[in-house]
Amino acid sequence: MIEMRIIINCKQYVGVMIETALIIFRESLEAFLIIAITLAYLAKTGRKHLSPAIYGGIAVALGLSVYLGIIIEDIADNSTVEGSLAMIAGLLVATMTVHVMRTSHKISGEIKQKIEKAAAKTPRAAYLGIFLFTVLMVAREGMETALMLGTIAEEENASSLLIGGALGFIATGLIGSLWIKNAQLINLKLFLQTTGIFLVLFSVHLFIYGIHELSEASALPFVDNFEVHMATEIFDGDSPYAQALLYSMVLVPVAWLFGTIINHKFFKPRAVNA
Repeated sequence: MIEMRIIINCKQYVGVMIETALIIFRESLEAFLIIAITLAYLAKTGRKHLSPAIYGGIAVALGLSVYLGIIIEDIADNSTVEGSLAMIAGLLVATMTVHVMRTSHKISGEIKQKIEKAAAKTPRAAYLGIFLFTVLMVAREGMETALMLGTIAEEENASSLLIGGALGFIATGLIGSLWIKNAQLINLKLFLQTTGIFLVLFSVHLFIYGIHELSEASALPFVDNFEVHMATEIFDGDSPYAQALLYSMVLVPVAWLFGTIINHKFFKPRAVNA
């Protein structure tokens, strides 16, 4: 029995670590791409003197994201607040992720268009416009991360979150450096779609978790909270259903990635030739 409990705890630890790594990887790489595209466009159009506005925007955005994470961790001290935050995070992340997945092919063009519009103004207005653009774009990724991780931080081992976060940042650094040197080798649309599937599934996990916590506090209106709590209990802790949901967040995106690669490599060329 003790050995089984150790195995289950290890699985949970690794699962949370992988979740955290993927969240950090997706959100930080998206922020990195926004910054890299913006800096490259300013340099290409002879506006490199506006780069400090981007660095200032990054600093402010990171500060806002960290502050939000601290607030969430402080206020998530009861089931009602924790459940509400989890449901809000799930809905926001899911809707934003689906939007990004649908418009991934236009991201670079939209960024350049907004930067051009801001940079064409007077020097002060251009600096302020690029600064605010950077704050909004980077803070969006940071706040999504804070919402997702902040709602589960109370329930998980801190070391699993820290190790997962470190792995996510390392992966961002590796892919980011590869993108700078060989941007054409990275299929940005496929990356956003694959990691987007993970975020949508994680949002489902957050939503179920939120319902479970709210039902525990008898805070759900118009339903039998006890029945809802028992129905969602199977997705909590170390149950087989919880483990299945956890691993599906990794396996489904990986299956999508390989399926898409195989389709492009073996089937699409035949369709074109036909």
